[in-house]
Amino acid sequence: MMLDIPFYSNLKDDTHCFQACLKMLLKHYFPNENSSFKYLDKVTFHKKNKWTWNSGALLFLSNMGFSVINIENFDYKQFVEFGEKYLRMIWTDEVFDTQKQYSDFKQERKLAKKLIKNKSIKLKRRWTNMGEVEDLFKKHYLIMISVNPYILKKMNGYAYHLVVITDIDKKYITFHDPGLPSLKNKKVLKTLFLKAMQYPYKESAALIAVKK
Repeated sequence: MMLDIPFYSNLKDDTHCFQACLKMLLKHYFPNENSSFKYLDKVTFHKKNKWTWNSGALLFLSNMGFSVINIENFDYKQFVEFGEKYLRMIWTDEVFDTQKQYSDFKQERKLAKKLIKNKSIKLKRRWTNMGEVEDLFKKHYLIMISVNPYILKKMNGYAYHLVVITDIDKKYITFHDPGLPSLKNKKVLKTLFLKAMQYPYKESAALIAVKK
């Protein structure tokens, strides 16, 4: 059965997909509360015209009492110790240059230091797969997945984007895409979605699973 998750769109600056997904999640669990984008910017340490990394949101969700699982082929300890040197080791030039343009590496390094000290967040340093996504969905976790939106549009290019899963069946996966352009309960073939998860390489596939 498709999850009835409230839908919110990215803002016009097209850098608030993470905050929009977080807003959906919070409204689902706390229907009588309203989290403004200004508030979500603050708790996720969002900066103007920049992308949002996971660390701030994971710490926020953990502090709110959620059970949080972060599956990501990223070594936060190595990032804290070596900074950009580590990022250049694990990313292609395309990914590194794009991330450097839209990220604040210095801030994220500080947040990563706090993240690795938090024992309540399950940090699984590996990539995920469709089987694991389905398993967590069946266990009633709300799942936010990072995808390359260009792949979903069958175009070339790289960008970081976050969506919220609302349904999974044998052939298709359905999700709230905050955009831009935004679309509620967008439905695509699992094979295409998996490609979007795995760009630019298989090890890119990552997710955040949350349950109250």
